Amino acid sequence: MRRGVDSLKCRKVEKSKRRNWGPGDRGTGGPSAPHGLCGTVSTRRMVSVMAVGVPAVMIAAFSMPAWVSSVWSFILLALGFSLVIFVHELGHFMAAKWAGVRVDQFAIGFGKELVGFTKGETRYSMNVLPLGGYVKMLGQEDFVVDKSGELKVKHDPGSFTNKSIGQRMVIISAGVIMNLIFSTVAFAVVSMVGRYQAPPVVGSVVQNSPAARAGLQTGDRILRINDDELHSWADLTTAVVLSNQDEPLVLDVERDGKLLEPKPRVLPEFRKSESVRQLGISAGSNRRVAIPSIWEKTEPQDGELHRNDELYKLVLPSGEAKEFKDLGVFHRAMVEARGAPVDVIVRRPTKPDEITEEQYLSGSADIPSTEIRTSVRALWIPGSHVQGDTVSGSLLGMVPRLTIFVTDEGKSFDLAGAKSGDVITKIGSNAYPSHATLKSTIEENAGKEVALEVRRPYAANQGLDGRTVSFVCENREEFINAGRKGVVPAVAMVLEKAKAAGISDGDRDKLSAALKGIADATAWRRWMETVDVHALKPLKPKRPFTLIGKSPPAPVEAMLHTVDENHLVVADIVDDVDGRSTPAKAAGIPVGAVIQSVDGKAVTQWWQLSEALRLAAGKTVEIGYRVADEARTAKFVVPLCITSALNLGPGTRITKIDGKINLEVKNADGQLEEVALPDHRAVKAILESCKGRTVDVEYVTLQGKSGSGKFAVTADNTDPWLQRIQFAQTFYCQPLAERFQISNPILAAGEGFRQAYGVTMQTIKTIEHMLITRKVGVDKVSGPVGIFRLGTKVADQGLLNLLFFLALISANLAVLNFLPMPIVDGGLFMFLILEKIRGEPVSIKTQVATQIIGIALIATLFVLVTYQDIKNWITGT
Repeated sequence: MRRGVDSLKCRKVEKSKRRNWGPGDRGTGGPSAPHGLCGTVSTRRMVSVMAVGVPAVMIAAFSMPAWVSSVWSFILLALGFSLVIFVHELGHFMAAKWAGVRVDQFAIGFGKELVGFTKGETRYSMNVLPLGGYVKMLGQEDFVVDKSGELKVKHDPGSFTNKSIGQRMVIISAGVIMNLIFSTVAFAVVSMVGRYQAPPVVGSVVQNSPAARAGLQTGDRILRINDDELHSWADLTTAVVLSNQDEPLVLDVERDGKLLEPKPRVLPEFRKSESVRQLGISAGSNRRVAIPSIWEKTEPQDGELHRNDELYKLVLPSGEAKEFKDLGVFHRAMVEARGAPVDVIVRRPTKPDEITEEQYLSGSADIPSTEIRTSVRALWIPGSHVQGDTVSGSLLGMVPRLTIFVTDEGKSFDLAGAKSGDVITKIGSNAYPSHATLKSTIEENAGKEVALEVRRPYAANQGLDGRTVSFVCENREEFINAGRKGVVPAVAMVLEKAKAAGISDGDRDKLSAALKGIADATAWRRWMETVDVHALKPLKPKRPFTLIGKSPPAPVEAMLHTVDENHLVVADIVDDVDGRSTPAKAAGIPVGAVIQSVDGKAVTQWWQLSEALRLAAGKTVEIGYRVADEARTAKFVVPLCITSALNLGPGTRITKIDGKINLEVKNADGQLEEVALPDHRAVKAILESCKGRTVDVEYVTLQGKSGSGKFAVTADNTDPWLQRIQFAQTFYCQPLAERFQISNPILAAGEGFRQAYGVTMQTIKTIEHMLITRKVGVDKVSGPVGIFRLGTKVADQGLLNLLFFLALISANLAVLNFLPMPIVDGGLFMFLILEKIRGEPVSIKTQVATQIIGIALIATLFVLVTYQDIKNWITGT
């Protein structure tokens, strides 16, 4: 389980305040999620192989939130599984009775009989292990064809084998039919009662993801994918994960009450690390703040967001404060501000401890509150030119330091004390490491201790409180420059500015004591650079647990990104893009440089540097930077960009260039792939094909307004570098939930059928993507241990969610139990088809041989998935 930003729905929010989500509700996109950011995009639909007479096996898509299991939940789950099995076997039993076949035993579970009774010719029993069941008929057994038994009863009128092929087909398929009926009824009941579920609304968008390149934004509601209507987040994630390989998805997207035109086209990416196809989005949120900042602060200031604040009004440029119900409106305002603060009015609860669970999830709950004016801003995120790269995004070749977004709970970074928002300043002997350096350091030191240092510009350190440290960090480079002219006057300047900033007398005294002991400019600079640096516990990388073969390398057990920070340290330099030197490389900017100014104007954050370069696109500027104590300058050529030339705001989607909307480009695997606008790769490819000409450009702004312009294409301006800049929220809100309820029984029955049919088709597609396209990883397979581990968590959420879960199980069982495999119903059905074609039954010897092979295959799969379940349990995945 991840800890940090992407787990905002279950972190820093007390369990008593959280909605118990059912299976299929919360996604990650993603990276996510992310992913989830998260990140995490994934389906939580289940595919189960609870074949009659064999150990249960489940193709379980993704992990559920970690609710604590209880004995009662285990009992409920066992009863639920027994119910699903009972329904299946009841189908066989009823069909056998209808056909006049004698039933010797009707059993639920395996092993020793717990309770049972005999009525008529049939023994009814409940056995100790509720992992299957069987109906034993005269002349046929579910698991093994008994040669001697069959020969003895062959001519008995009550024998299974004495019935017509049609009757036997009905008996064999009746279990599957009953499972589908049960699934339909269960889904219908859940729909009538009403259940909270996440709608298909976009939350966070992962940088450099398919969704980001298609122009999706927070708050967008995805109504359809390839004309298939979506009802929930689960429908959305399932449609993405199980879409056909290399098939672009056409999305019907609603933004601010209007459909986006032209419709966004995306191609999900398969990420080997996740073994699943993804868009790169997480589920939506309401306007109630869950985590005020990605930077973990002990207490937010009065002018900052607080937990439980509700975003209420947006202060417009005219000064008017206007109420909005959609989180997307606030997000778009922040995006358009490009990282600058945006004033908002929030409603701060007067008694936050009395907020109920329903109020947390409601976007319109009437909670006694006080209106507070504060400001929010977007997080600047640079994108990489490399497809799918989220850890080395750069600004014209300058790569920021790595920021920790999520730590894997109970793993190396978490145990070392790393927190969300920490900026990695050193690992081992490597200062400001790139992701490649950090990854290799971890892999080379598996089983050893590695020093880890991070910066926390809002945390108390070196005897100073968090506010004082933050004040120093905000003015760090100005103070360092002043120290070069003399430490004594610099101390006086710092203390004077601290007083003006409202730092208390006591805290100024502590700051003064810390500064007056500094001897010279070098010591002054070092103190300033480390005032917010924390040495954590040693990092202890470990290779993943494995019983078979060599363990893979020690992983980076945290989600990292290059994002904005208020110390402009260049952690790495991208040498070239598509064979052309980056502006940073051409200017000679070194790794470790601290950017201080652009054309003499001070910049202290990456978003400010980005904005300065945007305004200078097509010109040469002078970059002022520092390397240790040495001040330097460099001539920096800022390339013209189609975005800057046409003055397009962030989030604007370029929809047509020179009459073209898409073009084939090489993807990360070197294969040709059709890429559609506004993907920056499509923009560049089309411009590359138009060099030397002036082309017509059509676009749609973030607010949905259409526009057009002309752009003169040259060899130097085909890279749409500004399009790779993304903006995201620096805070996170409570998950968005909508109650889905259909009171009309007839309509509810229709909805139940729709969901049962949908799960059935999803099961088939899952198998296809696992065995044929390999776009769903086999590591998603789980056995009895995994099923019960997941199921008890669902049972802990209440009977309604358990019923929904059992409906999923039942529909999936129907499909997988009817696959043409020995032992399961589908294999027996195939024998009947062959008998019909041949005019005589398949020989007993052949049937026995195939049954033995089937048992061997199932047993092998059982061992493998059980091993995987135990490994996942040990590792907490």
